Order: sequence, then C-alpha cells, then structure tokens
Amino acid sequence: MATDEVPYRSPVPLAFELVQHVGIFFEENLHTQALSLLYNTLASGTVSSAQAVIPQPQHLAVAATILVHPSTTTRAKSTEEKEAANASLRLLRLTNSLVGPIDAKFNEAFAFTHFESSRQGLRRQDSPETSGLKNNDSKPLKTIISDADSVWQRAEDFWHAVGWAFRCSVLHPERWERWQIWLQFMCNVLEDDWKERERKWLEAKEDKKESPPDAESETKGNYGLEDLKIFRESLIFQYISSNTTYGQNRRILRAIFADGAREEFKEVYRKRETTKSLNAAQNTKKREVEVNIEKNEYGDYLDESGEESHGAPDTNSPPSKTKAKETKSRRPKRTRRGTKTDLDQSTTTNPISHLQKTTQAPDPGSDLSSLGGYDSLALRQQLLSILSSVSLRLPQDFIPLDDLYHMFVENIRDLPLPIFQHFISPSTLPHMTPAAQTTLCELLLFVMRESSAPRSDDDCLHQEKLEECFLPYAAANSSIENNAKVSILLEALMALLHKSDMLFVTPKLRKAVERGVLKRGKKAEEDRRRALDRGEKVPVEWIVSYDFYDYYDEDG
Repeated sequence: MATDEVPYRSPVPLAFELVQHVGIFFEENLHTQALSLLYNTLASGTVSSAQAVIPQPQHLAVAATILVHPSTTTRAKSTEEKEAANASLRLLRLTNSLVGPIDAKFNEAFAFTHFESSRQGLRRQDSPETSGLKNNDSKPLKTIISDADSVWQRAEDFWHAVGWAFRCSVLHPERWERWQIWLQFMCNVLEDDWKERERKWLEAKEDKKESPPDAESETKGNYGLEDLKIFRESLIFQYISSNTTYGQNRRILRAIFADGAREEFKEVYRKRETTKSLNAAQNTKKREVEVNIEKNEYGDYLDESGEESHGAPDTNSPPSKTKAKETKSRRPKRTRRGTKTDLDQSTTTNPISHLQKTTQAPDPGSDLSSLGGYDSLALRQQLLSILSSVSLRLPQDFIPLDDLYHMFVENIRDLPLPIFQHFISPSTLPHMTPAAQTTLCELLLFVMRESSAPRSDDDCLHQEKLEECFLPYAAANSSIENNAKVSILLEALMALLHKSDMLFVTPKLRKAVERGVLKRGKKAEEDRRRALDRGEKVPVEWIVSYDFYDYYDEDG
C-alpha cells in the first residue's frame, strides 16, 4: 500500500513488442521466462522513479493462476514448472506495491468468469469485466491456463475459492501451502484496494469542503461525501455482488468459516491437486515384486538409513520375521518422501519457500486444528475485517453493520474455546480495529450472558457500562465452556478500554469484577460436580475459568 512518503507510481502500458514476446512465452508454456520478463520490466528504473511499466490484466490473471495451478505446484514435473509459482508471486507482489490495485486494474485481472462462460457461452476475454482488454490493442492469450483452466474460470466465484482454501487448511496441508499463498495475496490486495479508495474519497471530501461555492461545478465529478461510487467499484464489492442468489451473505460467512466437514465448497481443480502418487505407487509395486522372503531377498527393506531421518525404525518385530502385509504398510511412508513436490529446493530468494518455512501444517491434535491452525485463523479474521469496512461504507448495498456482526456472532459463539479465544483476543489476531473488536465482544456478551443482566442504550463502551452490564454476571447456563468464554470476552473488553486509556481502577470496578468471577466460578463448579458424578473427565475450560477466579480471590 502506498504511503505519504512513498506514493504509488504512475502506470505506463507495456510496449507492443514486449506484449508479443510475453504472449509467445506463455503460449509455449515458458511461464518462468514470461514472468521474469514482466518482472524485470516492472522493476526497471530507480527508487525515485515516478512511473512503472506494468503487466496487462491478462498477464496478472495468469500469474495468479500459476500460484495454485496443479501443473506448477502439486503436480509439477520439472524445476522450471515449480519456479513459475515463485516468479508469479514476485511479480504480483511488486505490481501491488509499486502501482497499487486500482492502476494495475486488478478488478479486470481478477474477475471470476465461471458463470459467464458456462451459462452464456462467453469466454474469459469476452466477459463484461474484461471487455476493456481489447480496447488496449492487447492480444488475448491462447493458452488453456489463461482460459478454461484459469482459477478465475474454474472457481464459481471468489467465495468458492475461499471456502475450498480453508477446507484445505483442515484436510489437505500440502494443498493449503499453495492456497494459503494465493489467499494471503488476495486478502492483501482487497485490503490495499479498499484503503486506497478510502484515501481518495476522504481527499475528495476535504477538497469539497475547502472549495468556494462558485467552484461547485468543478468538483461535481469528484467522489464527494454522498457519492460512494468509488467504493462500489472496489474489488471486494465486485466479489460480494457477483452472486445475487438468495442467502448470499450467509454463503460468504460459510466460506470464511469453512472446515473439513463442510462440503459445500468443492475442489477448484477436481482430482488434479493431489501429488504424483500414482507413479510412486507403481514404483512401489515394482520393488515389492523383487522381494522374495524364501530366498532371503528383501530388496532395500533392511536398509533403515532412509527411515531414520523421518522417525525411529520399528523395533517391535525383527526384520527376519517381517510379514508381507507389515512390509507393505511401511511403503507409503517412503513413497511419499520420494515423490514430494514441495518447493523446498529453491534459494533464499524464493518467496514461496520463505512462507512455507514460517508456516507449519496444523497438528491434528492441536487445539486450533479444527479450523486449520493459526495462519488460517488470521486470514479468516482478515476477511471479516474487510467485510466490516464494506458494511460501514455501503450498508444499503451490502448489509447493515449490526446485521453483519450478528452473523459474526452466529458463527463464532459455538467455536471450540481455543479458537474462540484467538478470534476474540485483541493481541492474538489484531486485524480488526478496536471499535470493531469492542462491538463484536459486546454482541457476544449480550447473547451469552445471563438474562437478569441489564441492557444499555449507549452504543459506545465505557467503564460504567462495563461495570453495570457485563462484569458482575455469568453465562446464561452453568456450562463450564460458556462461562470461560464470558471471562475471555470480559478480559478482552477490559484490555481494549485500558489500551484507549478509558479504564481506571476503582472500588466499584474491583467489586464488579469480584462478583462476576464468583458467579462464573460457582456456575462452573456446578457443571464440574455433575461431570465428576457421571464419571466424566473435567474439561480444561474449568481450569481457565477458575484460574481467573483464584487470581482475583487472592487479590481481593
């Protein structure tokens, strides 16, 4: 995103000769050469250069497809095909940082055309969103990866791709490595695009205030206070309004909270995103034929050097007594190691390799694995934050902000406690603004707290409202988990007020805290006793709730 110190550069169209060269490279499947040429052209010039020669929208569309296409990721057959994904990410990032989403025409490059093609018989280059490409004397790319196999054609819309990506974070860690990179870039683009439009809108608003009355006609074309067209032209609003079917807003939320159990969002590249396991299986069968136990011919099964690098050898049964069935059960482990296609062989300049080193696949036994781990949660919250910004500016075109937050509450309130805490904690995933975070916590408390708690007509949170309406109360039932969630929500609200210098330690505050802790502790104790009477294991949520109680009891 541009700043006051480093503004975006002015875009310059790609020269006709370069367009021809790039087109030939792409049509000959020389993706790395095409992307490198575009990158070097864009990066040419000095740091103080005011202009940048930018790729055409169809080039950017192909680059974004290469990030997740099976032929350049999980089913890549050569080092050059793997490197194409790295080159794509470098080009896309540089374009976004130097020129910005608006001047780079990301709204044309990243337009989904699945329904335009399937229902109206239109190809990508003939769709309404990309009709402007022909006006620039640009030659449409004649490759399958830029048309029928493009991610913009394969996915129904942006929310289909989002839902599938988040399903991969839970079910398919190897695919998630690729889709996470694509989704992270798209979220950053959506965010930068919206912020740049907001900046322009505010500047136009200030200019209109400073303009004299007789200059009103000169500012008529600007984006004024009431003219929100600039926001309706944003990429995120294009994605929101692309599906006009009934219940579209709930579908958007289902995509953001998609997990392994939600099959609504199918594979984008069906049956093609898996690794090259077929050839590996054939090699395994060939090697298994060479094993003859009666002749003491075990092939390389007695060679444990390869296995030691991935885990200790099986010491339960001696090699001489290994059965064929047991031997076969060990083979997939070696096969996967031999056919892994991760981009882990590249240099330190490889952006995808760098991301993969900092991103670990979710441990099936971890507390956050049901929604794909920390990185998945961060992207989900980033999308929620973007939707909040759209709702704030375009409530009539999208959804009123209160209604949107009630939909957030529906999807968050029943999440497992560790995931719930990550969504709520201001310090863990700070994508939302303090005001948005406060609103979300308040709405969750209104739904989860006991019915005897008073309501307030104040829209804004302040210490008195916190002391009278929230702190002294427990959850609506005696559930250990719900009372722990209420404690987490109250802690988050106190932290937000403290960060804004709006929280002061007073006897009234301490008394409200102590009353609430005692109430929640007693309710949780009731649930704990019933669980023990039934012979059930006490959940960890009880410990969280009672640690809070013990802390304040000792200080009281």
